[in-house]
Amino acid sequence: MLASSPLHVRTQGVFILRSAFHNWAIVALLALSTQAHALNSASTGNSYVHLGTIGTGGLDGVLIAPNWVLTAGHVAQTGITFSSNLGSATVDAAYRVPGFGFPANDLALLHLSSAIDADSFPTLNADVIDNDSAAEGLPVTIAVTAQSGTQSHVYTTVDAAFDEVALEGDSTATVWYLATGSAANGSPYLQGGDSGGALFAGQVGSSQSLLIGIASATDGSLSYFVQPGAYREWLDATLAASGQRALWNVSAVPEPSAAWLLCAGLAVLAWRRRLV
Repeated sequence: MLASSPLHVRTQGVFILRSAFHNWAIVALLALSTQAHALNSASTGNSYVHLGTIGTGGLDGVLIAPNWVLTAGHVAQTGITFSSNLGSATVDAAYRVPGFGFPANDLALLHLSSAIDADSFPTLNADVIDNDSAAEGLPVTIAVTAQSGTQSHVYTTVDAAFDEVALEGDSTATVWYLATGSAANGSPYLQGGDSGGALFAGQVGSSQSLLIGIASATDGSLSYFVQPGAYREWLDATLAASGQRALWNVSAVPEPSAAWLLCAGLAVLAWRRRLV
């Protein structure tokens, strides 16, 4: 079980984001662990019912099973409440991915003391989109919930995918990030407090969609999301201990989103890494 106090992470130094499409130098990469705001240049609504807030700071998480919330590792904590349109429950245990150390492996599961029932849950993408995949330009939806309970979403595209960042001193961190582009004003879509928000495949208006990323960090222009599929074995084992499970897509090409299927180049992702 993790400490119950919030985690405020500020990482100093220069990160080199490696991908087949781009190389960036990022100074002072920030985890989004401040009070929540609406997405930059976003539309509002409350149709992403599995998305909710964690605690009083408005940080986000996604309900993926009756007693389980998926969120960013750097915001994982206990003794607080997960609140969504489907219901609320206390977080009584939190589990980070082994090897967590922001920005590395920035993913966590929160266990709820009481179940929140739903007719269905988001489907997690089992196919890891890596730096050899045709990731650039894929349509996606970013969705977050503010502390007020109001949700916001924006339709955008994936800018790149990469599995590592290079740190100062020639060390590396495993991140399995998807990067999305900037808003029209040049700022990142993610704002302070948006950590744990959702990235869905395609332009979708519901959280009963294909979940491909969890909001982790931002620089001065791009937003970064951890891919759950890279940690499928750990996620499945953790949920199985409670007798529950996550829903995963089983096709080599994600099927739940028509927009995803229609995206140019997606059907020929020839070099994806799949973890089973």
